Amino acid sequence: MTYRRAAGGFAVVQSYRHLEPDGSHFEGHGVFTIDPDHKDVLWYYVDSSGPAPDAPARCTWRDGILRVERRGSAGWTRHSVRVDGEVLTHVTELRRQGQPGVPEQATEGSVVGDVHGAGANGTGSAFIPFMTSTFRRS
Repeated sequence: MTYRRAAGGFAVVQSYRHLEPDGSHFEGHGVFTIDPDHKDVLWYYVDSSGPAPDAPARCTWRDGILRVERRGSAGWTRHSVRVDGEVLTHVTELRRQGQPGVPEQATEGSVVGDVHGAGANGTGSAFIPFMTSTFRRS
């Protein structure tokens, strides 16, 4: 995973590549930038597992952690990114369709987190930890 400044400092480009021993691979590329009207962070992201989303994901800041939840055809992905000194930590969690409490079809307007569609009443399934990545500045 690499992160680099781009567009005169108005964006951060993220590139990820994972190679399996059998030669298969997964790669993804993202661009973080600021929505000038709302001062939110936007994340444009595409990877080798499916088509690009129609719109960027809107990120939020909570307690110094950049958080984003994205809906896809198989369920939801939640990312949390934080920087502590020279260390960047990226945590990925999943909610998959077919899990108890997760709708079989992702529908337009389905939102996860503390709002509708997430089981805020305690009946929805939790996100399951998938991957924690720690990066140091080179």
